[in-house]
Amino acid sequence: MGSSRYRASRPLPWRTDTATVEEEAELPPGRQLLKQTIKPLSTALYEWVERIRNGGAGRRPGGFNLLSQVKPDEAAYLIARIAVNAAANRLTATATAFQISNALIDHIEMLNLKRANKKGYKGLEAKLKKGAKRRSAIRDIMEKEGAKVDFSEADKLQAGMRAIELLCDSTTLFTLDTMKVGRGETFVLRPTEACSTWLEKQHARCEILEPIHLPMVVRPRRWRTPFWGGYLTKRPGLRLVKQWAAPYHSELRYVDMPEVYAAVNAVQETPWRINRRVLDVMREVWDQGGSLGGLPRRDDLPMPTRPEDIETNELARAAWKREAAKVYERNNQALSKRLAFSQRLWIADKFRDETAIYFPHELDFRGRIYPIPIGGPHPQADDSGKGLLEFANGMPLGDAGGWWLAVHIANLFGVDKVSFQDRIDWVFANTNAILDSADDPLDGERFWTKADSPYCALAACFEWAGYMREGATFVSHIPVALDGSNSGLQHFSAMLRDPVGARAVNLLPVDKPQDVYSEVAKLALEAALAANDNEAQPWKLKGVSRKIAKRPTMTYCYSATRYGMQDMVLQTLKELDKEAQEEGKPPYLEGADNYAAANWLSFVLWDAIGETVNAASGAMAWLRAAAKVAAKAGQPIWWTTPVGLPVLQAYRKVTGQRLDVHYQGRRLQLQIAKDTDKLDANGQTNGIAPNFVHSNDAAHLMATVNACVRAGITDLAVIHDSFGTHAANANRLSLILRETFIAQYTPDVLARFRDELVAQLPPEVAAELPELPPMGDLDLEVLRDAEYMFA
Repeated sequence: MGSSRYRASRPLPWRTDTATVEEEAELPPGRQLLKQTIKPLSTALYEWVERIRNGGAGRRPGGFNLLSQVKPDEAAYLIARIAVNAAANRLTATATAFQISNALIDHIEMLNLKRANKKGYKGLEAKLKKGAKRRSAIRDIMEKEGAKVDFSEADKLQAGMRAIELLCDSTTLFTLDTMKVGRGETFVLRPTEACSTWLEKQHARCEILEPIHLPMVVRPRRWRTPFWGGYLTKRPGLRLVKQWAAPYHSELRYVDMPEVYAAVNAVQETPWRINRRVLDVMREVWDQGGSLGGLPRRDDLPMPTRPEDIETNELARAAWKREAAKVYERNNQALSKRLAFSQRLWIADKFRDETAIYFPHELDFRGRIYPIPIGGPHPQADDSGKGLLEFANGMPLGDAGGWWLAVHIANLFGVDKVSFQDRIDWVFANTNAILDSADDPLDGERFWTKADSPYCALAACFEWAGYMREGATFVSHIPVALDGSNSGLQHFSAMLRDPVGARAVNLLPVDKPQDVYSEVAKLALEAALAANDNEAQPWKLKGVSRKIAKRPTMTYCYSATRYGMQDMVLQTLKELDKEAQEEGKPPYLEGADNYAAANWLSFVLWDAIGETVNAASGAMAWLRAAAKVAAKAGQPIWWTTPVGLPVLQAYRKVTGQRLDVHYQGRRLQLQIAKDTDKLDANGQTNGIAPNFVHSNDAAHLMATVNACVRAGITDLAVIHDSFGTHAANANRLSLILRETFIAQYTPDVLARFRDELVAQLPPEVAAELPELPPMGDLDLEVLRDAEYMFA
């Protein structure tokens, strides 16, 4: 399917309309050919223009006036792009020459407009991206702004032919050939035989490298080596670990890591099936064009009605344009979501009658497990993708399973910051609404659509109805998920035995779950109330909500910066303002300057988070300092996770040439880049904390999976720090999660990392490593009773 799609200009099988034919220069081989062409052609153009300019060829030949007005590298890109497409479509040399000259002229005029009227340039650029301007209108704008350049047809033909000549001479990738036309002959630009052979090989390679990955209907091939597993057919690029450094794979071949293989195999051997009841509801919603439950819109929003006096009323025209632009932007954003959802439904329909389907899995370079087929429903998808799946094997709920099913339903509706008993009480209090959702999901009260995860909630409503009818004997098929409370902070708190951070992220036994996001929001608000700054005033009036504090807190242990937190707060304010606008309410901060308010709050949040999880701050600072020492010595960092997977962090510097050209109404900012052998010190320093903690949460997931299998729990749904299984097994899973967490951090994980780093560095460099941060007095055994640790 992937091969057919590639050869047919990539139409999508889940679309009913035909995809547009892509330019050859936009396909991967064409882009690679462009990279190989630009440098020699740029050099040839520069030398030719300079030779003519300095009188080296007598009187100036045709084409000089146009070719000399564009920077050689920019001209080279435009010429090469058009030539690649022209050669693929066997255009005549004359047609190609005019295309080249017109592209160069368009580029010159856009640059002239930018110099003459920057605001007008930006407006035209935005409209051209939308295809909203006719050529005649563009000519009028260029004429009015004095940006237009005039060249005769003869000048354009001579410039284009000179460009083709320089391209052929400098690259040996293209040649002019004759082609019969009627009784005569004409020239066509075509790739040389060597170039054609190379292109064909590259396209053949791309065919097999761009498959449409689908679920399997038999158990995946077990991973026993790093180089073949999952799909039954071996394919190029198939590896257990997605790490592009060749030395890593050379080493991994000889590493004994049975726990890693066992965990990945157990996850991918879980049999699933399509939840047909959810699919039927989703299909009906989609076919009726609705967006119920968070689905993307099936059809575009209508454009606003044009005012009758739009030609004479400038204010009305400007207001209409603003509204039309907003609608256009929303429709444009919805298109990709619509295509992705169409693909998801197409795959769900394709597999709806299979008794069992499987998802082969692989690892990222830190050891995190991911499914390979992600185009349709899959265990790590968003709400609609997960809601379409259920375990193929069912299991009677039992009384304990009914208890956990109720907890799961409450969690899906966002009732997850209270005790388990309060969650269960909430479910029973809303049982009539839940049963109505199960019995009549579209024409009833639609209570399920109020959930945070509507389609997963709908699946749970169906199960709760079964439980109410049949009691403990009801056979359940949906996974009940137990999620960590800010996984990164949990791992750092246990790593350094920090009792303060442990309490904030539910590593200690408590009567009801702690919420670190609310705690940070509370501290930030206290700081705002005590401040005299003008920028604090909006927060005094409106407060700092949990939603505003969540993103900065969640990303803190993944090397988020104070500047990054400012952007996160600003983004959340935009979302809140959009919601308020749709409800006809004023903006969240009542019209205050969002940017200034977000900037002020970012400093406060940074301090509040550091105060709440101080030990995690110390661990991250130590990791960054250690990475700086290694980067200074030019040493990539290797470490081994607690389950035995080697991890390599080696960010390399990238060099390249930057181009800024205009082509077909689009401004293209291009980086002709290539990797170097030199380490990127900033990348190494910024990446170490998130990569290290992710490798540890991946190790905990693997240890948990293997412990579950040993305990007879073989149906598993895992997403990094979220663990799902049958409701009847959730109690045992909860205990296993805590036991494996304690076992992982009983040894000093950070000290082991330091020992491995010392072994890699020369002694004089290793001596520069800082002392490890101090350990707290947390007794890890208390985690065994921390029932809200994963809840």
